[in-house]
Amino acid sequence: MNIVVVKSHGFGQTTLSAFDAALKSGGIFNYNLISLSSIIPPNSQVTIKKKHPNGKKHFGDRLYVVKADIRSDETGKAIAAGLGWYQFGDNRGVFVEHEIKAETKETAEEELYHKIENSISDLCKFRRVKFEIKKMGYSISTCEVKNQPACALVVAVYASEPW
Repeated sequence: MNIVVVKSHGFGQTTLSAFDAALKSGGIFNYNLISLSSIIPPNSQVTIKKKHPNGKKHFGDRLYVVKADIRSDETGKAIAAGLGWYQFGDNRGVFVEHEIKAETKETAEEELYHKIENSISDLCKFRRVKFEIKKMGYSISTCEVKNQPACALVVAVYASEPW
C-alpha cells in the first residue's frame, strides 16, 4: 500500500472554512474523510507529497486518513499540526498525530517535534521494537493566526473509494 502524507494550511471567515481551505490546498477536499487509528499495514510505503495526487476523484468519495489538524481564531498565535511515523520489519508501523498552539511558529514546531518523537518512542517500546531516531519520519504544518481564522493540517491518505 502507498500511503501519501500531505501538509497544508488554510484561512477563512470561520475555523470550519479555514479547515476546508486547508483540505483544498492539500488536494483532499470534496471527500468524506474517514478517520483511522494509527496503524500502518505490512508492506506499506509512506511518501510525502505537496498535494494529494488523486485529488480529482468523485465528489463525496470516502477517503481513509490519519489526520492531525488544529483550528484557531486567536490572533497572534501560531498553530501547528503534525504526523510522525515509524516503520519496522516488513514496513508495518505506526503513525502519531499531534497539534499545538504556541506564541511563535518556531516554538510550535520545536514542541510538536518533541511530542512526535516521544510518542513514537513509546509506541515502539510498547511493541518491543528498538527506536532509532534516524528511522522516524514526520511532517509538520504551521501557520500564524493573523486577521482571520486559520487551520494547520497534515493528513496521511490511505485510500479512496466510492460509496
